[in-house]
Amino acid sequence: MKKLISYLTPTLLLLASSSSAADYPEFKWGGYIMLDHDQFSDLFLEDDESDNYGSDVRRARLSTKIKFSDNWKSKFQVDLSDGDAVEIKDAYLQYQGWDWATITVGKQKEPFGLEKLTGSRNTFMIERSMVTEALAPGRSVGANLSGKEGNVNWDIGYFQDEDSADNYGVTGRLTWALVDPDDNFIHLGAALSERHLGGDEFRINEPLEVYSSDSLLEGTRLNADDESLAGIELMWQYQGFVSMAEWIQADIDDPTKGTHHYEGGYYQMSYPLSGKNRHYKNGKLSSIKANNDWELTWRLSQFNLIEENSKAQTFSVGVNYLVNENLMFKVNYIRAKLEDDGETYNADDAFSLRAQYSF
Repeated sequence: MKKLISYLTPTLLLLASSSSAADYPEFKWGGYIMLDHDQFSDLFLEDDESDNYGSDVRRARLSTKIKFSDNWKSKFQVDLSDGDAVEIKDAYLQYQGWDWATITVGKQKEPFGLEKLTGSRNTFMIERSMVTEALAPGRSVGANLSGKEGNVNWDIGYFQDEDSADNYGVTGRLTWALVDPDDNFIHLGAALSERHLGGDEFRINEPLEVYSSDSLLEGTRLNADDESLAGIELMWQYQGFVSMAEWIQADIDDPTKGTHHYEGGYYQMSYPLSGKNRHYKNGKLSSIKANNDWELTWRLSQFNLIEENSKAQTFSVGVNYLVNENLMFKVNYIRAKLEDDGETYNADDAFSLRAQYSF
């Protein structure tokens, strides 16, 4: 697949450049930075020797979008938050000239999961839910077809892991929505992904929705052959109020340790005091366009590791202050409860802060 894309991309770029009109290409540059600080109790740590706080440059992204013509465009985005390395996040070329479908080739988000497909700048809470981070596939190299027919949006794609030629899969998503001109809507969706892992190691290793804390949800180390993913989505928005729920489950096949089942979901809501709606398009939710606005958020979340007899639950509340379209501050309170190998630990607390600037 990587060889196919490496051969195909220059050809597509040549076709794009040959079809350009005099006004093209159009360039758009941008980026954003997120500065986070977490403070948490001992429940969020594996041992007493670690610090109960952490500060991070959570994300530092630079991107460029190029429009070659009415039908051709591309996106290239990198993350600089590591400091020692530059990570390529998006690198794709897209053709929109067909009536029935759009094709996207390159590194991109797989079409799975409402929360995963919501950009990190636009999530309700500072961190995505445990189940989304653990199970929903993120960015992969591949080719994706997407289209819209009436109220239905669809995606289907073939994707391959960057680091393993034996790790590939087919992922698809189908959504239905009724949307009025003011972005009041109801949304239903489902996604499936069938993946061949080729004996690569698979292991759940997730913190309790606090990024700088320890990863306490630890699954069995599996030499996985195959993975089957399924997810369902429900969302509703009216005059600023948004209600969103999602459930994801996965079956991981290991030839020696058998099939391991993982499942979880969340329910979250948000309301900006301005009553302004978030923008919704093609089955995805984006931002509120507002100045000096306050958004109230909360979430219930759970994640179950069935064979390991472990599970976690969190309750989070938050306040987002939108200074303007470029600057935002977020505060979250998280209360988490962990059950590991049948032993239940007392619920305890964490606080997370974020300053976010986009340009």
